[in-house]
Amino acid sequence: MAVRIDSTGEIETLFHDTVLQREVEVGDRLLLVFRTQSEPEGSVSVNILSPSGAKILERVLRDLPTGMPQSAAPVEFVPSAKGNYTVEVREVRGAQRGHATIKVG
Repeated sequence: MAVRIDSTGEIETLFHDTVLQREVEVGDRLLLVFRTQSEPEGSVSVNILSPSGAKILERVLRDLPTGMPQSAAPVEFVPSAKGNYTVEVREVRGAQRGHATIKVG
């Protein structure tokens, strides 16, 4: 089964090319990149929430990682429990937003 992220909004969340084509398991190193409809105006905030709702990653990025050459490094995290992880992405001073769910386990 191919790995899938359910993503909505103007900023889409994707796995970087290095992710295996299988279901995500606890302890996997996940690399995330993003695709937008239009270039973000300034910084972008990325938050990742665990299945319990705890914030496990909070980062403000100057450049959005796209996976293309010369792009910023992907956002990385390692899930420590089974369940649905939530990725929230938004422009700090803009209207573009994205919401994604990653199923682990």
